[in-house]
Amino acid sequence: MTYDGDYGVPGSLAKVLADVSAERAAQDAMWGIQDLPDGTGQERTAAAEEAKNDVAEAAREGRLTWRHILREEVLEAFAEDDPDALRTELVQVAAVAAKWAQALDRRGDSLPHQVKKARFRAIVDVHIVFVRDGAVLLARRAGTGYADGLWHLPSGHLEEGESVVAAAAREAREEVGAVIEPDDLTFVHAMHRAPERVGLFFAAERWSGEPYNAEPDKCSEIAWHPLEALPDDTVGYPAAALRAIAAGRTFALHKWD
Repeated sequence: MTYDGDYGVPGSLAKVLADVSAERAAQDAMWGIQDLPDGTGQERTAAAEEAKNDVAEAAREGRLTWRHILREEVLEAFAEDDPDALRTELVQVAAVAAKWAQALDRRGDSLPHQVKKARFRAIVDVHIVFVRDGAVLLARRAGTGYADGLWHLPSGHLEEGESVVAAAAREAREEVGAVIEPDDLTFVHAMHRAPERVGLFFAAERWSGEPYNAEPDKCSEIAWHPLEALPDDTVGYPAAALRAIAAGRTFALHKWD
């Protein structure tokens, strides 16, 4: 039997990495792609050396902790100004942090080889289906870092403390300038997209204002397209959802093997 790097505790590393992936997805949804300066440099070498010595001393005296080890790895990363070396150090930081998380998972178990499962946290997005004379309103994404150049439904992420219908009404207003009362939205479809996304689709029964491109920094154009002839360059999952809606299906899985 092979294990995933945790000395005989199957699934432990995979669980931590799945949690990290879900957290990264949540961060990306909130902040987008961030291109920030590193802020590291050799002026922090002394602090890194001090942390390394602290690890060695704690090991000799039998009082070594995860804090000692992770602190050393972090400060060694802070002292690097070469991008390749910095990346190597950051991978080491991530590896130690994952190992520490695995240790915490094991600590709470009555059985030494039982790995606790964390409660799943989904990322919820809402989609607005505007239909007029058999055509659906789509927006061509641009400058977002995701599916740029492709057609998509007006959509966005559910925010903290917000109902899904309030989120859909907000996204409709922000993206295409249409004012919708939450009571005028009808749920038509739910899609569970692997591995952590749940998309909810709402049909707009009525709205105020003619839709227009209200976010030109994120969208290059909007247009009405026949439901039975969606553009070939439509993002895959909303296209699949629209086909399911047309067929009267209220639920689908997407990209689950």
